[in-house]
Amino acid sequence: MAFQSDGPFATFLRSTARALVSAEAAPAVNFLLEEGLAASRETAFLSATPGAVSVGWDISSWWAAFGNHYSENIALPVSRVRSVSTFAADNKGNHLAIESHQDVVRLESLTALHRLCPGDFASPQELADQLGNLVASREPGKAATVTADQSDRLAIWVEELNTRRDARPAFATPFGEVESFLSLPDWPRQMRNVLGLAHFCGSVLKPVPVVLCRYNLSRVERAAKKAKVASWAAIPTVLEAGGANGPGAAFFPFPKAAASSNPFGFGITLNLGADGGLDFRAELLHFRVDYGLGDFVMVGEINDTITDGELLAARRRHFELLEQDFVFRSDVP
Repeated sequence: MAFQSDGPFATFLRSTARALVSAEAAPAVNFLLEEGLAASRETAFLSATPGAVSVGWDISSWWAAFGNHYSENIALPVSRVRSVSTFAADNKGNHLAIESHQDVVRLESLTALHRLCPGDFASPQELADQLGNLVASREPGKAATVTADQSDRLAIWVEELNTRRDARPAFATPFGEVESFLSLPDWPRQMRNVLGLAHFCGSVLKPVPVVLCRYNLSRVERAAKKAKVASWAAIPTVLEAGGANGPGAAFFPFPKAAASSNPFGFGITLNLGADGGLDFRAELLHFRVDYGLGDFVMVGEINDTITDGELLAARRRHFELLEQDFVFRSDVP
């Protein structure tokens, strides 16, 4: 379903999809095209406070409802990890039965991680420098790059970080999908683009430090089995693509008809690169897992910004790739 069952909300989405503001139009298009939501998940969203205002839906009520639904069903405290709707039984249609003995990667903003858990690091850059030293120390003959005290300091930080992270599903990409980018001099920028992380924006004067995380999905599967949830991996939907402040624009739902032609059977990223063409990468959501220092494998920085024009161009390319597979194609401009 794609919210067409609720007439007032669908009408609002069709109108908003034609808005000039991409941050509003793009999520509206996504909601209209989404095919992967069970009726129970749509109902849960439409029931989220505040819902439609007295005169109908507007941007404020939509984003508030999204944020409330996200906080109450997706980004739950770890103590309520079993209640995350992504891995619950009513999302069975999006659950993935994939091989867990494979590595996946995520690109994390160290600015965001430092904001969540600064530890005793004065700035995101200091944290990046120390993690960079730790990564360098793993190379042959460079063990002295990091001292025991520095390593202990980072271990304390990551332990505290895990206590502060919530239970939201993690977007991840199979390592083999992006391995070729990691040898490039500008690998952070390339990874940001190919993974569709439009919010990772910096400048030459104020770059955003990032860290590449790599780990095996078998850890995720074990954590999910311990929690006794229905699944540990899923196709992303519009309800996971965003946050407490509203829905995201750098995302595209995956049509069911495309699953048969996709060798992985799950979602694909929105490639933000101007030269991206139709070069998209597989993505999935997985159950929460604690980070360990060994998961942080590369440190770099991003010193440019994704403009609205670049995001819109990327969305057009993506839509052209999947247009014929969308059931609700006629609902969007």
